[in-house]
Amino acid sequence: MQITVFNPDIKLSEVTRVGSLAPDGSRPPDSGIHYAAPVRRHFLEQLEENDPTAAFQHSERVGLIGPLGEPQLHVLGPALTFRLGPNPKNLTTADLVQVAGKILTRTGPDLTQIPVVKETRVESGQFLLLSVLCMLFILVVLAASTTFFCVRQRSHLRMKEKLASLGTDTSTDATATYQELCRQRMASRTSERVERPETLRHSRLNSVSSQFSDGPAASPSTRSSTSSWCEEPVPSNMDISTGHMILSYMEDHLKNKNRLEREWEALCSYQAEPSACGVGHGEQNSKRNRSEAVVAYDHSRITLKAENNHGNSDYINASPIMDHDPRNPTYISSQGPLPTTVADFWQMVWESGCVVVVMLTPLSENGVKQCHRYWPDEGSDIYHIYEVNLVSEHIWCEDFLVRSFYLKNLQTNETRTVTQFHFLSWMDRGIPNSARTLLDFRRKVNKCYRGRSCPIIVHCSDGAGRSGTYVLIDMVLNRLAKGAKEIDIAATLEHLRDQRAGMVQTKVRSPRL
Repeated sequence: MQITVFNPDIKLSEVTRVGSLAPDGSRPPDSGIHYAAPVRRHFLEQLEENDPTAAFQHSERVGLIGPLGEPQLHVLGPALTFRLGPNPKNLTTADLVQVAGKILTRTGPDLTQIPVVKETRVESGQFLLLSVLCMLFILVVLAASTTFFCVRQRSHLRMKEKLASLGTDTSTDATATYQELCRQRMASRTSERVERPETLRHSRLNSVSSQFSDGPAASPSTRSSTSSWCEEPVPSNMDISTGHMILSYMEDHLKNKNRLEREWEALCSYQAEPSACGVGHGEQNSKRNRSEAVVAYDHSRITLKAENNHGNSDYINASPIMDHDPRNPTYISSQGPLPTTVADFWQMVWESGCVVVVMLTPLSENGVKQCHRYWPDEGSDIYHIYEVNLVSEHIWCEDFLVRSFYLKNLQTNETRTVTQFHFLSWMDRGIPNSARTLLDFRRKVNKCYRGRSCPIIVHCSDGAGRSGTYVLIDMVLNRLAKGAKEIDIAATLEHLRDQRAGMVQTKVRSPRL
């Protein structure tokens, strides 16, 4: 507590508060309660004689208050200021308020006024807590702002990268071209095909079947025909960026007409490493090859279980084709079975767990054998330890048909259903009559295969030309469907040739998407 006593001749409005001095002579922050009272002139004389404590010592003697401890006193002009500190009697501010009048009366001056300055206490702890809370709030706001800024920046960067992946050509012409392609695609899906006369359709189907068969022509009643394949909706998961990428690829090939020629010349000089075919060219196995030009690599060939083979051999001219997983082949590219290797073919089907076979060649072309019939024309046949039953045969269109087989292992009595997709209108060293027909054929195969983890067996005559083209097309389209951002057919074909020799034998078969 601080008390200030000043000259009564000085007006109260002219009196300024006098703060007490700290022991080191500095002025502490203004706090506590101040008291002011007029004094007579003779009391001022006591102050001027540098005896500022006289009045208060007298008060102590008369017993009004106890010892003030070591009061902090300060004289400034006619004013005397002191602070009440710790004292033996534990006097408080309330005690001095009660005896303030008595102090001034007993010491001589008459009490006329005691202006009390209101107490203003500010706890330093409250200031500290408030400051900490403010700082924490500011830090939280700054952290939130920084996080929001970083998220927006990252979003902008991703958007820029996505736009960059669409290619530099974002002109109106490219967009219009893509939209036109989409409209044409939708129109082709929703348009109704004109039905042909049923008699003409049956006659054409029978002529196609007899043309590519080495056996007697079957009557129309033994085969079923349906046209539902062309009416099924074609699901499209292609996003806009993939569409732009394909358009850019097509435009580049249209502008650089010699690019395909240069790529093919580079592929013709490509040599796979390793490329040894010692096993296939061996004395016992060479007779199992349809063509000496296409033989399975030693490091990449299907190995049969010799103990289950009718010739105690593990060789068949077929190669596993990997895509992204080197442990599990996606395809098996095989030559068309010879009369002596039909049992080997069904053994490969059984041991590989295959349920889908893609056949891309007729049984004969222009009187030249392309593949031996490895299934019964009707009923069932036994090939070594495998019994094959023809369950059904459906002609989906003029260009391909579908057969369903019931395969049984006679040693274990296990059974399995195998579906064969037979494409009829693809001649050796040629191309299909219609690219759309081949793509519809592929779609039908993939619909049957969907959800399987076993490889698809693909074969033509030698297992390289038409088989390689089909595998290349299917692999590239599957990659695009999974979100690939580039088309590199040449690199994909090199990947195939690393696994089987002679894949895609002519430039005209190189797919142009």
